[in-house]
Amino acid sequence: MGRRGDHIRKRKDGRWEGRYCIERRKDGTIRYGSVYGRTHKEVKAKLANITPGDVSNETKGLTFEHLAKLWLDSNRIRLKGSTIQKYEFLLNTHIFPELGKIRLSQLTSAVVNSFLCNKAENGRKNSNGSLSASYMRTITLILKSVIRYGVKEKLCTPLNTEIHQPPEQKRELHILSKEDQHKLEKNLTAVITPVNAGILLSLNAGLRIGEVCALTWNDVDLKERIIHIRSTVTRVGKNDGTRGTKLMIGTPKTKSSVRDIPITSVLFNVLTELKSVSVSKYVISESESFMSPRTYDYRYHKILKQCDIQAINYHALRHTFATRCIESKMDVKTLSEILGHGKVSVTLDIYVHSSMEQKRKQMEDMVIYNSSST
Repeated sequence: MGRRGDHIRKRKDGRWEGRYCIERRKDGTIRYGSVYGRTHKEVKAKLANITPGDVSNETKGLTFEHLAKLWLDSNRIRLKGSTIQKYEFLLNTHIFPELGKIRLSQLTSAVVNSFLCNKAENGRKNSNGSLSASYMRTITLILKSVIRYGVKEKLCTPLNTEIHQPPEQKRELHILSKEDQHKLEKNLTAVITPVNAGILLSLNAGLRIGEVCALTWNDVDLKERIIHIRSTVTRVGKNDGTRGTKLMIGTPKTKSSVRDIPITSVLFNVLTELKSVSVSKYVISESESFMSPRTYDYRYHKILKQCDIQAINYHALRHTFATRCIESKMDVKTLSEILGHGKVSVTLDIYVHSSMEQKRKQMEDMVIYNSSST
């Protein structure tokens, strides 16, 4: 088995093989040569005596668009279809129109950073406003990754200075107030429907909209009172050569998103009642197929309007759940695992919102503490 990063692997015949670059062709592909030995150390020593080719004059004529496509193709095997779809959209819509035709020999940190600053200020198609913080993070990630790939494959030289992501203009995400949450929950539990149950799952267990739409009754263990998150509905590009996208059920957002969530007493009653009358294998569907997130989001907003609650996006339900958990003294590590986060810092920095009521209470507690210690 090869050791990561050194281009050396053990063959089935027991010998070790090390690969090195012989030349870069005009199309950017690489022709490799090989050396062999009985041990990893022997092959590594042989490779050390071979001088790898530098960036050739031929590859210096390559454009950033060509390099980015090579990078994307090299990563298709490890990235989810939805991630590839997102990268292709950002490349074609935002990156290639401005950086695509630039030759790699002319690509500098100043050019890249100027591009990022412009996108941060007037990045939308109509130049009316900045791109979202999420888009800016992903665009910066793509640019850094493409250049790093080019340097590693000796298709371009390293940039002299770093690429800097413009400071984020943090937009406040509104969550449900306790009053609105109680009003919504009262409406949802009055008559248990698949749509109502899905909203309650996000509000009381922190499920993402794609996870709710993909949830099947096989994922709901009412005996052990556990919800198994194993799938999500994602939008990916069609693989038949035509333009457009399609919905499919795939694996969750990250490895940490594959998780088991305890079913609360409230959810247990809701799910038990719903299962007794369900006609679909999907928890929130009323047909053989899953419901699309777009359709479900529309029905969610319709319910908010019926309850006379200010419109907030569906993902805010997950943020509301996280905030209520912290307010009820749940430890952050437990909450992070329930939400499916790989890092506790993500839970604290992005998902927990402290209300003015909570801030006031905490400060009053501090006053009481100071008074008692004097």
